[in-house]
Amino acid sequence: MKRSADLSVVAVGRSPLSPRFALCFVLSLALLLSGCLLDHPLQSYYGTVKPPADQEFRWSDGGLPKIFDPSMAAAPPDTDAVRALYEGLTDYDPQTLRSVPAVAERWEPSIDYRTWTFYLRKDARWSNGDPVTSQDFVRSWKRAVDPQRHAPHAKLLANIAGVQDLIRPAGPTPTASPAATPVTITPPSTPIQPAPTPAATTPGEKPEVASTTPVVSPFGAEAVSEFVLKVRLDQPDADFAALVAHPAFRPSHEIDSSIVKNGNAETLITNGAFRIAKIEADNILLESAKGYWDAGSVGLKRVRFVDSLNAEAALASYRTGDLDAVTNAGFEPLALKLLSPYQDFRRYTFGSLNFYRFNTARAPFCDKRVREALAIAFDRDRLTEDETKGVSEPANSFLPVQMSGNTVRTEGEITRLKYDVERARQLLADAGYPNGQGFPTVRLLINRNEQQRQVAQAVVAMWRNSLGIEAEIITKNWDEYESAITAGDFDIVRRGVVMQTTDESTNMLALMDTDIAPQTAADDSVTVAVNPTSSPAENASVPTPAPAPPAIRSQAQALSELPAMPLYFASSYSLVKPYVSGFDTNLLDAPSLKRVRIDTAWQAPK
Repeated sequence: MKRSADLSVVAVGRSPLSPRFALCFVLSLALLLSGCLLDHPLQSYYGTVKPPADQEFRWSDGGLPKIFDPSMAAAPPDTDAVRALYEGLTDYDPQTLRSVPAVAERWEPSIDYRTWTFYLRKDARWSNGDPVTSQDFVRSWKRAVDPQRHAPHAKLLANIAGVQDLIRPAGPTPTASPAATPVTITPPSTPIQPAPTPAATTPGEKPEVASTTPVVSPFGAEAVSEFVLKVRLDQPDADFAALVAHPAFRPSHEIDSSIVKNGNAETLITNGAFRIAKIEADNILLESAKGYWDAGSVGLKRVRFVDSLNAEAALASYRTGDLDAVTNAGFEPLALKLLSPYQDFRRYTFGSLNFYRFNTARAPFCDKRVREALAIAFDRDRLTEDETKGVSEPANSFLPVQMSGNTVRTEGEITRLKYDVERARQLLADAGYPNGQGFPTVRLLINRNEQQRQVAQAVVAMWRNSLGIEAEIITKNWDEYESAITAGDFDIVRRGVVMQTTDESTNMLALMDTDIAPQTAADDSVTVAVNPTSSPAENASVPTPAPAPPAIRSQAQALSELPAMPLYFASSYSLVKPYVSGFDTNLLDAPSLKRVRIDTAWQAPK
């Protein structure tokens, strides 16, 4: 089910706090801290800092994991548990977000990045002793895209050849379909293969050659041998090795009964660095997996997911030393300001974007000059500081700086939108609207959310002051809002997306994939499909449908065409005790438990 995220910068991944609870929480926190703030210098760390005696990591992650099926885990804490329990072909380095070997020792892309071959390690085992094979991935991926299962992230697999045929509803084949638009792929500036590649290929493997022979299997993932997996893609993807690190691509064992919810933990067959040891009402205990191929690099003996009833309870447990880390808690802005001086409080940019999408089928928004003028005529820095209380990051591009898989980019290599009122006025004048004269009132559609209303009011005010144009803010409840988007009943609409991967093309497709009706043409006339049973004379007066615009698969393309304009990125927050190492924060909010260590001899610096 497709549903864009209604992002909240103060409660990422959590439901908003009720006003009464929020007030009580903030007041109680203020009372707890007032002595420190007023009577003596602030302590370095929040609360008691006493390392545990053993390698057990106690974690409040916004609740207890409830889904342990890799294909069905949608968000933390479920996805965090899946990352610990299952291992995919690749994984992310949690600091750099580069893809690193996991079950696959190495991989090879074809020259056009449409065929990827993964070579699996032979010592990767399931917890029951079975080897992890290429067929495990083929079977699991087919299961993930089964339309009857409604897997939350099935679209991440949509570029695999044959997946569209598997998920397309039964019925007649469409009479016309626009040809795939050629995509130019720029080779990454860093090597795709993170592990050395032997000079010779695996015996029996043949190099990729052009062929007109029909593909035998409609599914693009093929088990060439027990430990060689070949994946064919519909569109080139230079970052595919990063995409398959997502939990949705991780395999499940062929025994279907091993996929369980809470309970029957002993039946769960996994292949990751940890396994489930015990499930209780208020905590779930994982223990390091002795049969894991890289068990020697796992520092923790146990990971305990602790169920904190709310943010206040989690904070209280952390303060008394009963927790080692708190993430995905709904901290209010005032609480964030009170916590920010402590060294164990972390704030970092999260890969989720609030943006405004243009209805490019309507005039004047079909004119790129108009879209660019609107995109650069408001100050994102002032917007985030004033309207989101400084707890979000201004988005001058669609992707954070380091979100392009193996092609990690620097700030100077990315084209960014620049606040430029003079250029915006010139663009609008060139489009035929000097000083905003004759420009129609903009219909800006947002979902019912107080913060989104404030953001919209601020943007509209800046457009008025900079360009002399007016806008009407249309607020609708979620169902009506989604229906209006589907009908194309808007000029500009607020959207939000939580990015699931560092794969650039996947992220851009998710950002630009909307259910906007295509029937409204630039001149507001209605485009009608030709009836194939009518005579040529009857069809002569019927407008020919315009071809679908090419899919936007790169940030450079999006910044050039500007079908949308970014507003701000959300922020994530956590508390992590200073004796914990390896619990790295990143844009995907995906720490690696395999790297975590507890310094049991830690002492506060003098």
